[in-house]
Amino acid sequence: MSSNVKFSIKTKLFIAVCVTAAICVSLPLGFAYYLLKADLAADAQSIARQKLELTKRLYLKSDGKSIKARIAAVSNMLGEEVGFISSSGKMLATTLWADESWNLSRSEIRAAKVDGTGFHIQQSPDENLSSIYCAIKVSNHLDAPEGYLIIKESLSTLNERIGMISKVFFWAIPAVALLCYGVIRFVTLHLSSSVKSMVRTAEAVGQGNYKRRIRNFPDKEFIQLAKSINWMAERIDEHVTIITSQKNKIQAVLNGMWDGVMVMDCNCRIQSVNRKLINIFPGAEKGLDRSPLEIIPSPELQDACAEVVSPEGPEAKTVQLVLPTGHIYDVNIVRSPHTVEPGQGPGAIAVFHDISKIKRLETMRQDFVANVSHELRTPLTSIKGYAETLLNEPAPPENIQKSFLETIEKNANHMCKIVDDLLNLSRLESGKEQGHFIPLDPMIALSNAWQACCALAEKRNVKLVAAINKNQFKVQADPDQLMQLFRNLLENAIKYGPENKPVVVNHLVEGDRLKFTVQDEGIGIPAIDQPRIFERFYSVEKFRRNEFGSTGLGLAISRHIVSNHGGKIEVQSPPEGCPRGAAFIFTLPLAKKSA
Repeated sequence: MSSNVKFSIKTKLFIAVCVTAAICVSLPLGFAYYLLKADLAADAQSIARQKLELTKRLYLKSDGKSIKARIAAVSNMLGEEVGFISSSGKMLATTLWADESWNLSRSEIRAAKVDGTGFHIQQSPDENLSSIYCAIKVSNHLDAPEGYLIIKESLSTLNERIGMISKVFFWAIPAVALLCYGVIRFVTLHLSSSVKSMVRTAEAVGQGNYKRRIRNFPDKEFIQLAKSINWMAERIDEHVTIITSQKNKIQAVLNGMWDGVMVMDCNCRIQSVNRKLINIFPGAEKGLDRSPLEIIPSPELQDACAEVVSPEGPEAKTVQLVLPTGHIYDVNIVRSPHTVEPGQGPGAIAVFHDISKIKRLETMRQDFVANVSHELRTPLTSIKGYAETLLNEPAPPENIQKSFLETIEKNANHMCKIVDDLLNLSRLESGKEQGHFIPLDPMIALSNAWQACCALAEKRNVKLVAAINKNQFKVQADPDQLMQLFRNLLENAIKYGPENKPVVVNHLVEGDRLKFTVQDEGIGIPAIDQPRIFERFYSVEKFRRNEFGSTGLGLAISRHIVSNHGGKIEVQSPPEGCPRGAAFIFTLPLAKKSA
């Protein structure tokens, strides 16, 4: 901020006081000088008058001498220059300077002709008093003719006194100025210290220290100013506190939202973002005062924001944003009813709503409907075909009839199993089937599950190798759910593993948990399919074997059973240390030992 101040208050005071002092000192000193000079001139004239009377008496007493002799004698006696001029104007005798012009027209002679005595002070070229000329009238006396005695007296002593007084007057003015400067400096230093304390307080408040106050009040003249600064600081502190509180509340609301929020001004420049948006787009906090396109590479989003902030554009607009990470966002852009910056037009607010889960659930629902339709249509088509054959064929042979009925029964049972698995999965997902958790020997559940798989295992000549002894450990589990969990994993291992190869079940204690591993030596599961292997009806086509009557829900049910028990389940393919195969690993909580 520029300033038009040319002089400081100290300089202004010094100039004002010096001018005032000069006027106040010069006028009295000048007048006194004039009076003193006049008094000194009057004193010199009085002394000259006395010497003139003495000269006249000495002149008249010198009887019998010539005029020149008398004048010389008087001059020697008095030590002054003396002359005598006749009434006719002729200089009869003189010891005066030869270059002087003497006649009756001189002012001192004219005055003596009238008053008996006359005086004339002759100035030197430098305007100082030089000499005083005195004239006295002399009447006829004895042999002395009538005329005028003239003496010349030097005024050098008077000039010295006047010069000394002039010097005193000359040095008086600088002395007064110096004294004024000292007084002004003392006063201004005191004022400056008072002002500086207020300036430091004002600067501290300007830099954000709103608690700063003027504690020691300066001179009486500044008390009101100091109080005003303190009052101003208090008001600023209150307003900043209110604004900060409101800003923190708004920021807390924005940061607490699950959706990303971006605030833009009327020029479509980003003014604020919340924490969620920074998580979605790292580095968004560095994009303030930039366009959305600079932090989000989406021309469609940029165009939509520009349309909304435009006065002729729509009040709101929605665009869908698909990120390379696979996340999908519905971006709702609405025109802000208030201006972001004073004096500007309305801005806009963009809300980024993550619909990835909704889209994924929608896709899963579509897949589920398609898979259920497919899974049910296949056995239904078979049932319908065989039933129509039995109805349309007149009395088929008994063996053929029996084969058709067995096929119908097999497909009906498969449909019942699909429906049962769907109901179980629905109960597990909804949390309605909480289970009855008791301390349980996992070997019992594993044995029961293997018994249920024996027919399929004997058909493929698959043996069970379980490194678990009875009563070795107990887990806190629901007996039916644990048996179903083992059965689902064992059926998968038997179906998709090679023939004549065992299924291995191992265990490992990890703290308060027991980790189980169900492993086969099949061709395994591709890494790309492993994250989705526990989804309903998800299938790796090369592993699907419809001849085994799989429903595609076993692993989804297994995941929910393990989750209900507070454990985790995962797949490793190939298992650690093996070239091929798949291993399903899950954990269950160990039962607490009774006291």
